[in-house]
Amino acid sequence: MKRVIVPIVIVFVFLLAACQGDTAEPAATTAPTQPPTVVESEPTGETAVSPTSSPTPATPEHVPDPDLIDRTWAWEARDPNGSDTATLDVPNPENYTLIFNEDGTFSAQVDCNNAAGSYATTPPDAITMQPGPTTLAACPPGSLADEMMKLFGEAQNFRFLENGNVLILAWADGGPLDFFRLLDAPAVDLPAPPPDAQTAVGKVIAPDGVFLRTGPGVNYPYVGAAPFGETGEVIGVSEDGQWWLAAAPQLPGGQVWVAAQFAEVQNGDTVPVVAANAQELSLLGIPWEWVSTTDPVQGPVYVNDPSRYVILFKDDNTATIQADCNHVQAAYTLNGSSLTITPGVSTRAACPPDSQADAFLQQLTNVAIFQIQGGNLYLDQMADGGTMRFVAQGAPVPEPESPVEEADAHTFYLVSFGPADAPQPVIPGTTIIGNLADDLASGFAGCNNYSGTITPANGYFTIDNIVTGQKTCAEPAGVMEQEQAFLAGLTAVNGNRWRSEIINGIEVITQGQLFYTLPDGGAGVMNFVTAR
Repeated sequence: MKRVIVPIVIVFVFLLAACQGDTAEPAATTAPTQPPTVVESEPTGETAVSPTSSPTPATPEHVPDPDLIDRTWAWEARDPNGSDTATLDVPNPENYTLIFNEDGTFSAQVDCNNAAGSYATTPPDAITMQPGPTTLAACPPGSLADEMMKLFGEAQNFRFLENGNVLILAWADGGPLDFFRLLDAPAVDLPAPPPDAQTAVGKVIAPDGVFLRTGPGVNYPYVGAAPFGETGEVIGVSEDGQWWLAAAPQLPGGQVWVAAQFAEVQNGDTVPVVAANAQELSLLGIPWEWVSTTDPVQGPVYVNDPSRYVILFKDDNTATIQADCNHVQAAYTLNGSSLTITPGVSTRAACPPDSQADAFLQQLTNVAIFQIQGGNLYLDQMADGGTMRFVAQGAPVPEPESPVEEADAHTFYLVSFGPADAPQPVIPGTTIIGNLADDLASGFAGCNNYSGTITPANGYFTIDNIVTGQKTCAEPAGVMEQEQAFLAGLTAVNGNRWRSEIINGIEVITQGQLFYTLPDGGAGVMNFVTAR
């Protein structure tokens, strides 16, 4: 079949007692606001009413959120968020949907069953859900209906991602995060495949249509949908063979990805393998969780529970901050990579003893520069106050780049070392050099050469098994004592920091610091430069 796909809207209809097969990546859905409460059960055919169909208990005072109500939300995933709950990726999100009504009621499709209930949203982000009537059909093997039912009554907070297209329901007491995506994808007008016998042609075989995405995975945003039976030109395949790349010249980038299990492709063996495109993150519109702060004295300090410390930058130069058990309104200014944050009105709840809220807010107030790299947001503070690291909320915490690899193959010259609050310059007329390459640290300690083994640790590295020459130097005075102190410091390294600059369009490491423990237990620092 060779024809141009015309824009359509696919309407999914809730079934009362039976479900369709797994049909992930749907086009668009609508759903009834009040599902039936009585159905024929399977397989007996007897009428069944849910035990939960008793009067719904009263819910807190309800303030409707216009970004939440009258929209169809499809359940995509569950993130354990540090709890013992299992990670879930929903293969057919269109079978698990929620609609919140303005009057405080909600309706849900829970695989092959329908459910209803009441809810209340109270500013700024609290939500209470109470299940009501539900049908009792027996869903097929592999159904996640029971898992979805667990969130009713458990959700305590809600948040939005991707400019309101993704809803997060956060369970109480630091429990899991459930991710729902808005189902209102427009139909995409794909061009008809060219009349060439060798052209790879794809046909949508999902009965309810298929989502078209910006990358090969459900974690990439969708840009539209294609209905059952439509065709298009296939121009590539993902590295894992699970996604096809189709031509879409009218869309930004000129191409879209579709899940291979929902497309039938002819001549697919003629197309090239295409690597996944990187997902670009923006400062705005994404809740960022605080992961750690690296400062010149202590090195990296990790956050106990990043989900308790979140900042969301809005496009109106305001920001909302979750500082543990309190919520803060803030203003910010942005000029290129320069960023200032000014916290304002805040709630005043008493947070738990382990709270890091005060440090979080103090550091945000001191921010001067931001950059986004490798899925991380870095906020550099003024006056060498350290660097805060964030990840997008709900995303796995990216492993920090190995500090050894970051400084690999650089030659560092020591300029001062000793107590962190009063490092002493190296003795005039002496030179101390450090080289980092693969798993080896080596260099010149002022009189003798040395080498040692590098072992990556949690956000830093250690240096062990140091060997050195046996030469004794008499001049300048104190050179041997300086060498011994330097080598002892290398064996006590517990943190590091590298500084870089853009030179001729290339990012170049220009300075480095190694943090270590002094013999008396105090904090020490070694300050290096890469050019003398």
